[in-house]
Amino acid sequence: MSFSKSENKSTDLNQIPAETLSRQEVRKYDLENKLAELAVPLAQAWKDNHPDAQPGCEADLDACVLAVAIEMAIAGEAVGGPVGALITDGGGVAAASVACRRVL
Repeated sequence: MSFSKSENKSTDLNQIPAETLSRQEVRKYDLENKLAELAVPLAQAWKDNHPDAQPGCEADLDACVLAVAIEMAIAGEAVGGPVGALITDGGGVAAASVACRRVL
């Protein structure tokens, strides 16, 4: 099983001594993980609506990521502010990718 860049990043961050991380890096890491957690139910809903989706199929993964990223972008616009901007500027896509890989 291959891991996405964001999944590898999470693993790498756990191996870095805490004192070398800035508060901003820790907050960003926490936010990325929370976004991925929030995206999992969306990815699961997509999978439930597409019962023929195959785990190893890149087309299915791409379709799931696109659908979840759209929902995350809508949520980001609704939230607004800096967090909303982070979500709509790519945080939602990264979270969707992680979530879809988890459920497929």
